[in-house]
Parts: sequence; C-alpha cells; structure tokens
Amino acid sequence: RTVVGRRGRPRRVTRTRAQRKRPRVRLLWDENLSALVPQALRVLGFRVTWIGASDDGVPAQGSSDAVVVEFARRTGQVIVSSNHDMMALCDEVGQRFVWLDPRGRTLPREAQVLLVFQQISQWQEILDGDPDVCVHARRTGCKPIASAEAARLARNRMRHIHRRTQRRRHRAASSEDGLAIETGEV
Repeated sequence: RTVVGRRGRPRRVTRTRAQRKRPRVRLLWDENLSALVPQALRVLGFRVTWIGASDDGVPAQGSSDAVVVEFARRTGQVIVSSNHDMMALCDEVGQRFVWLDPRGRTLPREAQVLLVFQQISQWQEILDGDPDVCVHARRTGCKPIASAEAARLARNRMRHIHRRTQRRRHRAASSEDGLAIETGEV
C-alpha cells in the first residue's frame, strides 16, 4: 500500500506480521456474554462489537433476537452467542454464527478471551468455507458444524434444561409437602 508522506512524496506502508495474520471476520458479541470481552478484543485490534455498544448503530441491550440478527445480516457480521434461541433463529434465516458452548457451565470472561485468542484463526477458516456451517467453539477446541445440526442440538439442550428445572421444582415442592406433614402444618 502506498501513502503520501510528510514531504508530499509517496512512500510504501508495510503491515506488521500480526496485522497480516489477524483474522478478517467481523464479530457481533451477543448480550448473554460479557461485554468486557469484545471491548478488550477491540482494543487489541480485532473487528468486534457488542449488543448495547454506544457506537456502530448496534441494537440496544434488551433488543429482540430478530433485531440483532437483522443488524448482523445488514452489516456482514457473525454473531457470537451461547443463547440457544439465538442459534435457532440464525439457522432459520441463514445468519452465520459462532456457538460458544460451555457445556452446561458458565464460561468466565477470562475463559472467553482465551478461547477467542486460541481459536479465532480457525473460526475464520471455517467461516470462509461452506455458508451453511457455523462454528461450534468449546474450551477444548472448535469444529465446523451444520447450522441446522447446531440448532437441533440447541433445541435438545433447551428441552433437557427445562426438564431438569421441572424435576428440581417438583422435588422441592415434594420435600416441602413432606415437611409440612411431619410438622403438622397441613
């Protein structure tokens, strides 16, 4: 690339090795993940924004998933989320996404940052390939997965979480009933 120098003469600008290797993918961080992570990534030169950011015309926090997906489509960004509903919607409308899969645990901010640093080049390679494929990112690595398969897994996981919550509520109600009978409060 050539630019005009201070004295009006053209001079060649070279990029550093880190700039040449930095992935081109534009990420849109979903609000269910920490906003501090994309802020740190942006400071380090990554092309990332987040829901609720005050710049870039990004949707405000609390915006519907449909609004977020439309914004990502319009701006050519890839959504990063662990929200199962978001993944199902992305699959329906053909929006590219990265599924941060904590496998039923929370993924702390520090782990999110490390995960991105370790895997973002692989994300770029996966996303450059088949348009019907998303990235399934875990702590142990990432792999391409069909968007429809990711949505199916997300729906199954939502059902599993719902059943587990119902069982816990049922057990809690049963133990309260048993305690009331024992104490004679019935």
